[in-house]
Amino acid sequence: MDSRTQPHPRVLLALVLTLASCLVVPRGPVQTAPAAEAGSDLAERSHAELLERDPFPSARQCATCHERHYREWSASPHAYAQISPTYNAYQALLVNATNGTLGDFCVRCHTQVGMTLGEPIAASNAARSEVAVEGITCVVCHRVSTSYGKNSGRFALESGDIFEPIYGPRADDELRRVLGDPATYRRVVTDSDSPGRRIHAEARQMPQIQRSAFCGRCHDVRLVDGFRLEDAFSEYKQSPAAERGESCQDCHMGPIPGVPSRYEDQPAAIIGDQPTAPARRTNHMFAGPDAPLVHPGIFPHNPEAAALASPQEWLQFDYAAGWGTDEFEDAWPDDSEFPERWASADERYDAREVLETQLGLRREAYERGTTLLRNGYRLGEIRDLGAGDGLAFELRVENASDGHSAPTGLIAERLVFLQIVVTNADGEVVFRSGDLDPDGDLRDRHSAWVQAGHMERDEQLFNLRSPFVVRNLHGSEREQIVPANYSFDPLVFVRPSPTPSMLMGGVPGVRIQKRNIEIGGYRVARYSVPAEMLQGAGPYHVRAQLVSGQLPVHLIRAMQSVGFEWGLSGEKLAQELVANYRVLHVREATMDGR
Repeated sequence: MDSRTQPHPRVLLALVLTLASCLVVPRGPVQTAPAAEAGSDLAERSHAELLERDPFPSARQCATCHERHYREWSASPHAYAQISPTYNAYQALLVNATNGTLGDFCVRCHTQVGMTLGEPIAASNAARSEVAVEGITCVVCHRVSTSYGKNSGRFALESGDIFEPIYGPRADDELRRVLGDPATYRRVVTDSDSPGRRIHAEARQMPQIQRSAFCGRCHDVRLVDGFRLEDAFSEYKQSPAAERGESCQDCHMGPIPGVPSRYEDQPAAIIGDQPTAPARRTNHMFAGPDAPLVHPGIFPHNPEAAALASPQEWLQFDYAAGWGTDEFEDAWPDDSEFPERWASADERYDAREVLETQLGLRREAYERGTTLLRNGYRLGEIRDLGAGDGLAFELRVENASDGHSAPTGLIAERLVFLQIVVTNADGEVVFRSGDLDPDGDLRDRHSAWVQAGHMERDEQLFNLRSPFVVRNLHGSEREQIVPANYSFDPLVFVRPSPTPSMLMGGVPGVRIQKRNIEIGGYRVARYSVPAEMLQGAGPYHVRAQLVSGQLPVHLIRAMQSVGFEWGLSGEKLAQELVANYRVLHVREATMDGR
């Protein structure tokens, strides 16, 4: 954060954070499932060694039979959870701010497998196991045998290789049928001693996986001091959607993002070229408001991309410049220098072919996320308030979802704002609100350009982001970007609250000033353009856009002291963020003015 916005040092209040000692699941060595019966001591030792190396199967192994599920998941926010450079920087910043006493609070949700395996809390993705980098991978949902409540990601995974039981919405009748029909489903094996297509030997029914409570394990975040960081599941529990029996899955895994509708009946697996019996199938893209910011060679997850080049080599491949396209290759001199890995034009063409598939999948996921957001908001018509002098108008932004507030989740960082442009009869702009500064920030109190006096603050800005508000030394409050207060204590640490927050109506040192829209609610944005700004002849054209952005650029500036993975600079991340902002709805009107 810019030092000009900082008052005096603050007392560090127990905020966003938990003690590592509060873990429900021990951080010791993972307990692997018993090895299957083997025909010899050598086979038993080999199986034990395999389990030690591979206590959780990668999503790539599941893709052998569940190719469609894998394809969708590979481009999802769940698959991006641990790769995300902004998440990793955010966690590192808070770990530093609390001298490590943040513990595994953030990372426990973002890489359940990594934490269960005892990997370091603070580590680059290059130092993590393949399955850990997969983030919310298959086993994080399908190796959970027990129902949990709202526990901020504190749940146990059942370890074991690909042959161990998985948990899903149905019993194993169809799996039994497949295993009992070797003539149709050939070369299927359920033990490591036989060659063939390796699959799990048992499918157990887990009813909670179809209910919103399953999502609530991670999507309702409570801190060690009682602070409510995210309320998505709690909001849902009080919603008309919950009363009707609709679930998170119906909107986020259904055919139409944001609209509960009938699921398609499709095979759950295709074994060889033989499909299993059709049944209700969910979409594993998990449509949401985020979009990836890393190189497309790194995300989505893709075995072909991983086999072609390492992440470091992909970072050298300038896909934006057109490498591997006819237009680029025909125009570029033969003696041009490229990184050693991409010196061959044939290799560049091969890479481009993979990247076109990757970019197409990213576009598909982006479009589903945009559909979800458009179904979550309504924008009313522009209403002329008929000011006698100048222009005055308003429009209404409504929460179109009756399943939770809008936005929901990490509302302290979610942008949903109105961009207003008023032009005269000659097309010249006479008024703006919701425009961005040269860094890509809104012109609010956190804009570096506003702080430096180079741009005026947008006094009429409409933005649904709900900021963190922390208590100052002498009892006043202020808005803050990163939820960690300043401290007099040279050894900052986080501790559980000594008083029950429920009895006090909240945590005394911090809060989120909620500006999002409650279920069934709306907000009215009013604008006034004084007559002296109405340069040129009328009539005046008003254009309003409702825009959604996953993160504000000022958060990137606040985090850049710890650096970003994947060779990204703060400037590059800011550019990627702004490029992924989505226009949800547009309204236009013409007014006489004056």
